[in-house]
Amino acid sequence: MAQSRRPDPVAPSESSGADATTVPPRRGRGLPVAVLVVAAALVLEGGALLWLAVDAVVHAADGVLPAGARVMLIVIYALLALWILATAVALLRGRAWSRGAAVAIQLFGVLLSSWLFSVDAAALGGPLLAVSGVALLTLFTTPVTRHLAPAPEASTDA
Repeated sequence: MAQSRRPDPVAPSESSGADATTVPPRRGRGLPVAVLVVAAALVLEGGALLWLAVDAVVHAADGVLPAGARVMLIVIYALLALWILATAVALLRGRAWSRGAAVAIQLFGVLLSSWLFSVDAAALGGPLLAVSGVALLTLFTTPVTRHLAPAPEASTDA
């Protein structure tokens, strides 16, 4: 008994008539502005963490924290900064996993900004909320979704 082959609802359409609403993801020279906005936010956040790491090294002699805690804080700042910068690079390259990492980073930024407001550090909380909020909302726009969508596979069926 011959089985009929049903089209995969996730795979690109195998019919010759392309749907006018489906637009292939943008690959090539120009990146969508929304992707650049999110990547810029990630670079800003990663740069801020690197600045905190350098500041912690410069002020290590102040003696506010024990030596082990200072070293651990510097390592955490540096590792988080590297992870955020790696996420920005992956987002620019169109890697789908970067959206999940970027969402987690931006949610943490929004939560951290609310804490900064509660301790009367609105000068730090405001910009962090603005950057994280804009990046979080931009992550779910159509241009970012198209950029992170897997490229349609070329059909070899004749």
